[in-house]
Amino acid sequence: MSDKKYWDETYYMNLKESEQDFFNDIWMIKYKDIICNINNKNAIDLGCGLGQDSIWLFENGFNVTSCDFSKKATNMFKEIYHNANIMNFDIVDGLPFEPNSVGLVNANLSLHYFDMEKTKEIFDEIYEVLEKGGLFIGRMNSDKNAYVNDNYIEMEKDFYYDPIKEQHKRLFNQEQFDILTKQWSVVVLNEDVTTRKGRKKYTWEFILQK
Repeated sequence: MSDKKYWDETYYMNLKESEQDFFNDIWMIKYKDIICNINNKNAIDLGCGLGQDSIWLFENGFNVTSCDFSKKATNMFKEIYHNANIMNFDIVDGLPFEPNSVGLVNANLSLHYFDMEKTKEIFDEIYEVLEKGGLFIGRMNSDKNAYVNDNYIEMEKDFYYDPIKEQHKRLFNQEQFDILTKQWSVVVLNEDVTTRKGRKKYTWEFILQK
């Protein structure tokens, strides 16, 4: 399962100036005291896209490995931030990092593209990569978003596929987070709203501790 064609050939190739509002959508700022309080400043940014989260982490003292399966995205990011440490891989194939090796994993709007079994597997792998006391932070699509229309095929509950865009999408609620966070200490779990590509977007913000 991969939506790589959508990201390489649609999303990153057709970004108008009015659709680049995500560069200023740094959700982590309000949680800075929590995020920057950890001792191990080695961080992974999963699904880094054009790197706005990675840059914020760099600027706040983290040693960041910025990861994405789209070389189109990471090449564009490298043009913006020449010192970026880039890794290209697909999350569905596993995380190529040693257990207990990092203090922070960020996944900002990059993990709501999988069925529930794969999502839980990714959460478990992130848990293994983090050291004890490390933080897993990020955002997910909320089921308050009215994204689903007649184009979408429901693959399982709250998980959809758009054959026109060739893109999967999962919408999250409290019940799903209760399943995913059983082994984690939940520090933050909030629903909020932001703007992406000029439209309102409801998200779940989370900070989990190993």
